[in-house]
Amino acid sequence: MWIKFLSYNSLIVLTKLISSFVVSKVTAIYLGPSGYALVGNFKNVFQIVLGVTSRGFESGAIKHIAESSDKNIRLNKIISTIILFSLVLSVLASLVLLIFANKLSEFTFKTESYAYIFGYTALLLPFISVNFLVLYIVNGFQKLKTYAKLVSLASIINALITFVLVYSYGLLGALLAVISVSVFTFGLSLCFKEVRYILSEVVFSVKALSISVIKSISTYVLMAAYSTALISIIYLLVRNQIISVFDENQAGYWEAVNKISAFYMMFFTSIFTLYLLPNLSKNKTVDGYKTFMSHYFKRLIPLLIIMFIVLFLMRFLVIRLFLTDEFIVIEKYFILQFIGDFIKIIGFSLAYQFHAKRMVTSYVITDAIIYLSFYFLSMYFLDYLNLEGIFYAHIISSSLYLFAVSLFIFTKNKKYLSTNA
Repeated sequence: MWIKFLSYNSLIVLTKLISSFVVSKVTAIYLGPSGYALVGNFKNVFQIVLGVTSRGFESGAIKHIAESSDKNIRLNKIISTIILFSLVLSVLASLVLLIFANKLSEFTFKTESYAYIFGYTALLLPFISVNFLVLYIVNGFQKLKTYAKLVSLASIINALITFVLVYSYGLLGALLAVISVSVFTFGLSLCFKEVRYILSEVVFSVKALSISVIKSISTYVLMAAYSTALISIIYLLVRNQIISVFDENQAGYWEAVNKISAFYMMFFTSIFTLYLLPNLSKNKTVDGYKTFMSHYFKRLIPLLIIMFIVLFLMRFLVIRLFLTDEFIVIEKYFILQFIGDFIKIIGFSLAYQFHAKRMVTSYVITDAIIYLSFYFLSMYFLDYLNLEGIFYAHIISSSLYLFAVSLFIFTKNKKYLSTNA
């Protein structure tokens, strides 16, 4: 199973890496550091919206479907309820975007000139949301081959659309690419029979809506929306503070380091959602949890160490390959980012137990610890260490997070898991 999983995960990561390379390179060439900063601001706002309408459903959808994979009637209820609930939230979110488009543009770009971008986002949001939900549902069924094909398709479309739009329209093209990729992906995903089956269940099972599923999913939506809003707002505030204290170029350098980080984090995100979450959801015992996590970390930690050593040694090549020589100054921040990310990946791995067992209080508290501490430490260190202070804030906040997550797992796990084999 592990070999099969790694093969599909490798395909996903490879296509995502190629896509990210194209997007990063094109953005770096045509927009520069300042463009990186503005696109980063818009993505943060966009992620807040998706946290409510689609991404917030990920853990709940995977958990419910994985637990009910042998119960067809219940599966029909789960699928139809998830998608219709998401569509309702998408319509409500679209209305908010339309009403506050001018203010959102002013907050994001310091001008109302891009208000129409939020209008386009509002119109396309239902299609964007359903596209993400289809991926989560396929993942919940553990149809790894289909999931890998869908994610790979999305990556290829992302690269093509971003290249064409950024080359043709610059910053405007980059913003349009952010919201249009999922729509094109959704259209092409209809070629897959599994996707058509999922959507047909919505049509034929409208009357089978489950209030209990809505209540359960709502917990996950609130958890994810809370986390997404927290991190997006914090990153927006930090980025705007960097622009205020220094300039857009410095903010772009920080965004570029985050982009490099995102390249390898996508691999671990796939591990979390494809492998870690379904297995933690199925596990019911304390001993089972200990055994599974022990095997997991024995594979994960050596992989992390090797990867970060190789990336550090090749940092100049990585910058020139994925960005441009204009960004070469960020190499001095790599070691600090790697230390913080190493700690964060360990913490995130442990924290997926919160998703699997709906440990809401633990989730809320630990997320507040990592992101709020990052914000206040960033504000403090910026005055004394300039941009480098952001990376020290990253290390300290990730360490506090790992400690808090470990403490909650140690003290609360027996409440959610059986001590019997």
